[in-house]
Amino acid sequence: MSIDLNWAATSAQKPASVLKTVTTYLNDNHYENQNRALPGVEAMSIALDTRETLSKFFGVGDASRVLFTASATMSMNMVLNGLLQPGDQVLTSDMEHNAVSRPLTLLGKKGVTTTYLPCDVTGVLDTKAIAPACGPNTKALVLTHASNVTGTIEPVAEAFRIAKSFGLITILDAAQTAGYLPIDMQALHADVVVFAGHKGLLGLPGIGGFCLADGMAEKIKPWLVGGTGNASAANEQPDFLPDKFEPGTPNTIGILSLGAGVKALEKMGLAKVHQKEQALTAYFLKGLADLPVTVYGPNEAALMTPVVSINGQGWDPGVLGGALYEKDGIITRCGLHCAPIAHRNIGTFPGGTVRFSFGYATTQAELDQALTVLATVLKEGGK
Repeated sequence: MSIDLNWAATSAQKPASVLKTVTTYLNDNHYENQNRALPGVEAMSIALDTRETLSKFFGVGDASRVLFTASATMSMNMVLNGLLQPGDQVLTSDMEHNAVSRPLTLLGKKGVTTTYLPCDVTGVLDTKAIAPACGPNTKALVLTHASNVTGTIEPVAEAFRIAKSFGLITILDAAQTAGYLPIDMQALHADVVVFAGHKGLLGLPGIGGFCLADGMAEKIKPWLVGGTGNASAANEQPDFLPDKFEPGTPNTIGILSLGAGVKALEKMGLAKVHQKEQALTAYFLKGLADLPVTVYGPNEAALMTPVVSINGQGWDPGVLGGALYEKDGIITRCGLHCAPIAHRNIGTFPGGTVRFSFGYATTQAELDQALTVLATVLKEGGK
């Protein structure tokens, strides 16, 4: 039986309540389309309920400013492409995921300039670099809340506070922290929060979204357009929410699962879940201390999400990860984790690392087994 320690990619175990909610909906032969007679009315009701749940969860204030997409990646593309224009400058960090860096690279071909702010070797952003990087054309600061490579939690509240003093729009990539850390848009000084639904929020794959602060919807142009079931006579995308940013048939099942996931998380208690995951991370780090491995990132649980990247002395990370699985079904994630910029920053490019990551259902016994198997494999020698 395998042990899944790749929670940073997707939540390895959905709560029973999420599975029951989705299964019941599917068994009742419902349809996806909104505004198509009675099934559409129910779909709209599901979307509204989930919007309200997430609005409270993220401190949005107005549920209409919670928008659904297929993923955090799509959300980031919609926000960046809808906001940035030729001649604009955008700031970001040296620890970003390709979901940020690739859209910015593409926008660079259209006249948008990107400045990458330095981070230390553990992945922590140097907030003192923000002010000197700001100029008359600087429009936004885009930051990951925590690295998907090292788990490093970034000082986003301080960074965004500085950015706001220069009039910048602040965009938070919360794909790795939503459901792991408390997120309050106002407390973090965030204008936009991008989230994935299938990771810490415990929904199904294929659902994500973004939340907007008051007044932000008017500053972002629709990037993906099409039918919405409303204002069908108009040739242009409606300018009211949520239709402005939600073209096409909605993923009602995904939205339903997301709402159920957040409710399950709230029932467990986010603070309790976070405390457990932090304790597991500390336990795992302590176990690694006696092994011939290099640990990347803060190496202190309080400064991390439950994500730990290592390399074994003399081992290729892909070979080591494969050996862990072959030996006893230990599932990790090896390589560059879609974040080559981050790996360059911590000195692990181009090979990457072996990443272990945990979630609400991970047990100490599973970590004990993983550490035992890792120790055994390492004794066999580097390859």
